[in-house]
Amino acid sequence: MEIANYTRSIISAKNMLFAADSTGVIKNPETYSHDWTCTNAQISVVSDKIVYPLQYSFKIQPLDDSSSIVFSLHGIIPVSNQINGSEAQFHAQLYGQKEINYSIQLKNVTTATASSHGDTSTAQVWHPMFSPVVDVTAIDLDTDDIEFDVDITFTQHGGTVFYVALPTLMNEFGFTGNTFVFNMRKFLPTFIWDKDKIQEYPNYPFTKLLHALTRSADLSTKLYSKYYGYLNGEISVKNTNSSFRHSQLVHPEHVYEDYADWLSQFNGTPMYRTVKTSTSTEAIQDEEDSITWQLKNAYFGRNAGTLEAIKECTKQVLSGEKIVLVFPGGQFFQINVYTLLSETPGVSQNGDTSPEVVAMIEKTKPMGFVLNHEAYDELPLILDDPTYGLLNTAPLA
Repeated sequence: MEIANYTRSIISAKNMLFAADSTGVIKNPETYSHDWTCTNAQISVVSDKIVYPLQYSFKIQPLDDSSSIVFSLHGIIPVSNQINGSEAQFHAQLYGQKEINYSIQLKNVTTATASSHGDTSTAQVWHPMFSPVVDVTAIDLDTDDIEFDVDITFTQHGGTVFYVALPTLMNEFGFTGNTFVFNMRKFLPTFIWDKDKIQEYPNYPFTKLLHALTRSADLSTKLYSKYYGYLNGEISVKNTNSSFRHSQLVHPEHVYEDYADWLSQFNGTPMYRTVKTSTSTEAIQDEEDSITWQLKNAYFGRNAGTLEAIKECTKQVLSGEKIVLVFPGGQFFQINVYTLLSETPGVSQNGDTSPEVVAMIEKTKPMGFVLNHEAYDELPLILDDPTYGLLNTAPLA
């Protein structure tokens, strides 16, 4: 489930040097790919000098004793609009054997505005570096992008190796999206807020500390409101059918995709996002619709094995009127499934078997039975069929 994280860095995972990819596979630092550039120095990615165990660090080896080193990342474009109309700030950690002078310039490329801040690091400890806060003027994201450039200039390094870790560019006021921070002023004296907001590098240190301590609690609060937002008595009659009244944890039509597998266990079956046929084609035509259908009907789980389940599973791959006849016959414990040739995928002539139909009904067939599928231009009239055995009620061809 995706919950808005207003203090997430807008720098990509690879440029923040995350040690693992999106699937959890650990990356080799020696072959790590990133977009940072450096002048007058060699840069490499290392795992032996780090601040946070899930992120690597940059090792910067100056080419000489005196040249200025410029460490840059350009073309940073946020993947969401949470920073639009707010303010941005860059920060990172610096480690060196000696004191190093640095200056960070953060540029808003979209508005062509930039600001710089410099300082001197403390030797032999990880030292926080901050850029100034840069205004992010609200723009129309349909026609333009928010874009940033970061340039860090290092001087007085004496040719010694130093390290940069945890490069982060974020919404300066993202912490205000935290419910606990928002409510803080109701319970704390105003002078604490007044004192906090005049601090610099870092800005709002107390409030950001409170945000860090309550971030998980804030996330839990927002998740709870999505799972169980209202009692029925709290909802107006005019909102009876509104989507917000339904739980995003247990309602089949409104559940978040990340929790569909969890909810499916109550149907007694895993969630099938793909069903491959004997010919390697895909039986599921629309994954999102199929997830909702599986959760609502449980034809692959607790409701499997019935006449209704076999018919409804067959209809999932048919088109048109979706005519399905199911009847016993042939060898012992055999169930025949007949469909129209014109509505059935993977068939071309009378008597053909559809791999897509077979793949779907195999998920719901009763134990010990053999299923047989055939498609025809016309289907026989079976007078005791509860659906199609009644004259003048349904087309058979």
